[in-house]
Amino acid sequence: MTQNIYFDESGFTGNNLLHPDQKYFAYGSVATDDAEAAEFVAGLIEKYGIQGGELKGSKLVKFNKGRKAIDEIFTHFEGRIKVSLAEKKYALACKFFEYIFEPCISEINSTFYGIGFHKYIANIMYCEFMARGAGAEEIFQEFENIMRNRDTENLEAIFSSSSNTGNSPILKSIREFAQHRFEDIRDELMSLKDENTGKWILDLTGSALFTLLANWGKEYDQITAFCDNSKPLQQSHELFNLMVNRSDHITSSAFGEEHPLTFNLSEPLVFSDSRISHGIQLADAVAAAMVYSITATDNEHAMKWKALIPTIAHYGSIFPDLDMLNLKDLSAQRNAVVLLELHERAKNGIDLIDGMPEYIRLVSQKLLTHPMYA
Repeated sequence: MTQNIYFDESGFTGNNLLHPDQKYFAYGSVATDDAEAAEFVAGLIEKYGIQGGELKGSKLVKFNKGRKAIDEIFTHFEGRIKVSLAEKKYALACKFFEYIFEPCISEINSTFYGIGFHKYIANIMYCEFMARGAGAEEIFQEFENIMRNRDTENLEAIFSSSSNTGNSPILKSIREFAQHRFEDIRDELMSLKDENTGKWILDLTGSALFTLLANWGKEYDQITAFCDNSKPLQQSHELFNLMVNRSDHITSSAFGEEHPLTFNLSEPLVFSDSRISHGIQLADAVAAAMVYSITATDNEHAMKWKALIPTIAHYGSIFPDLDMLNLKDLSAQRNAVVLLELHERAKNGIDLIDGMPEYIRLVSQKLLTHPMYA
């Protein structure tokens, strides 16, 4: 049986992940059908006197009656809601690893993902930025500008604007690593020159939708996906087209956990106007509620919805994990040593991946008997 699932977002800022007023992004989804959604939405509009004839999550969360209406959505559709959440600054830090480090180590990237090196770098960059470490803000801004414009000029001097006597040793190492490996970074950016591929490269919509669909695919044999009109999705829908009438179930454990990589769509993504799609209105309200839950902690509804996050909002969600930086942990010590090794190799023109798996194993064994910090 084919299941209709409706999707919408809250906090969309496209490629601008440093937007000062929109710090979080949520992509909500609700499994229902047209008839149930229409009847339920009409009932909420009448019961709570909602103006405009439709549910708009950004407006509902501002008023107590609107928040009560959203409460009813969570109750009625319990077990049929999934959300992907992201803190945008940390998401940008993850993109930093993906486009600055990944191109340089792509031949054995599974080795680095296997030890959590990608999370180590992302969390280091995030901490530097949030602590307003000297040069960190400049690196983030320059990186976002490079990615938004796919600028391949002057990459040999990448992040020079961040050079500061107050730079932390780690930030200095990361900047110099990028400068020494600028050709790898340039090749990656050149591959993104295609308008459809690169225009929305930092946007979180596509990855959130894919992750949600992959997880819904574990519950339903086939899905019809209804999405609000979205330029990023409309320009990058080819990946989703590959999932039409796809019945195989492929998973990956590349990131330390088993994740589904495929799902079965009945047809290409269906784009619809939220004004006429009641299911999309429900997804919009759910997404807005999740953003509200982590930005308005002094409200009873916010606290109630925040408690739902571990159950409904962990699908591909992107939030910092500062435990990755705890140097009492051997894995953090190992990643710190690996970063130093990569920096040293880049500085001296030594192959980054030759013998690296063996080096990582050696470091792991050494730290077991001689940890850097007791």
